[in-house]
Amino acid sequence: MIRRTIMIILLGSLISVALTGCWDIRTANQYVIVSSVAVMNGEKFNYHVYLQIINTMEFASGKRRGNATTYVLDGEGNTMNEAFFKIEEKAGRKLELSHMMLLMLDEKLLTDEKGLPFFDFLESMADVRNDIQMVVAHRIPASEPNKILIPMVTVSVGKIRYELDSVAKNWGGTPNVHLKDFIRDITSDGKQPVISSVTIEHPSSKAFNTEVLKDTVQSTQIIADGTAVMKRAKLLGFLTVEETRDVLWAQNKIKQTSLTVPCESDKYVQVQILHSDSHVKVDYANHRPNVRIQINVKGDISENQCRTIRLDKINGYSKTESITEQMIKKGVEGTIEKVQKEYGSDIFGFGEQMMRQHYRSFNKVKSDWDQEFVKAKVTVAVKAKIQSNGIVSKSFLNDIPK
Repeated sequence: MIRRTIMIILLGSLISVALTGCWDIRTANQYVIVSSVAVMNGEKFNYHVYLQIINTMEFASGKRRGNATTYVLDGEGNTMNEAFFKIEEKAGRKLELSHMMLLMLDEKLLTDEKGLPFFDFLESMADVRNDIQMVVAHRIPASEPNKILIPMVTVSVGKIRYELDSVAKNWGGTPNVHLKDFIRDITSDGKQPVISSVTIEHPSSKAFNTEVLKDTVQSTQIIADGTAVMKRAKLLGFLTVEETRDVLWAQNKIKQTSLTVPCESDKYVQVQILHSDSHVKVDYANHRPNVRIQINVKGDISENQCRTIRLDKINGYSKTESITEQMIKKGVEGTIEKVQKEYGSDIFGFGEQMMRQHYRSFNKVKSDWDQEFVKAKVTVAVKAKIQSNGIVSKSFLNDIPK
């Protein structure tokens, strides 16, 4: 899947070369294709930029030499344009930025809002697509993921993008933010931005060497690990994958997921949520916002470890529905309370909801909305409908003598 994506990118580049007019003709030996950009604080200048470049020779039939399919070039500058110019000097060719898949930001860069002019630079560049995916490197330098080599994966950032898309679609553990989403939220009166976060699991120096491509066991992995909480362009902290799902539930962005619901001491029932629908109502009364969230889910049971849940009995399903509702409610309320107390940043978009539903009331408090968000009263109600998915209704576990 990832290799197919890269081949499409390369093919697209060749087609663009063929179709471009003479005044701006682009030939393969004049440009290098950039697949991702990572930005950190510089040592001598404001920014240190790392670009992952696609080694096109390793994709050409009959010309492969077994080298890495990507390599990294870097440069520093007080402006992003200066850093990019220095990288072009190293490359000896111009940078083709229209196929960038990922923007990797260092968490230290975002602690002092140095990223703000950087975002403006990216949005103003004609070659950079506004649907480029954004991530924050969590507990690791932003330069590291670009350098990692992964067996069976031609371009490491392609693996990151595929994982983010997969986690967002099938589980809901990452917000999957693109540049256009971030720019929209950063300029909103009633919503603060978030960015997906990634980290490296089991880091090893071997992961940067082509010899790792021959290993049968790959311990070093790049994984999605939650969400970066922002206030405009400033990083406030991070939420876990589970807390991220709570945020997305409050935003009606969960469509399907899987819940490991505790039902006995160290025993669980696995509930597959196949459909989810959330409704948010926000008004203003008694000098504070009142937020009411209704979450409706439908799903089935894929695994049951609990003797007390008898799937051959109607009350087995009603009990599963009850504990599922309690788990979702507790999680969403807990995450909202955490964000209110620790970050004071309305990443849920409750302000936008109030603006749509009660514009005049919101207009009176929008200048101090984050302070209003902190004191908001939030109630969450969950309704679950759990059905059979065809698994054996009567488990043999119930027949084992105690």
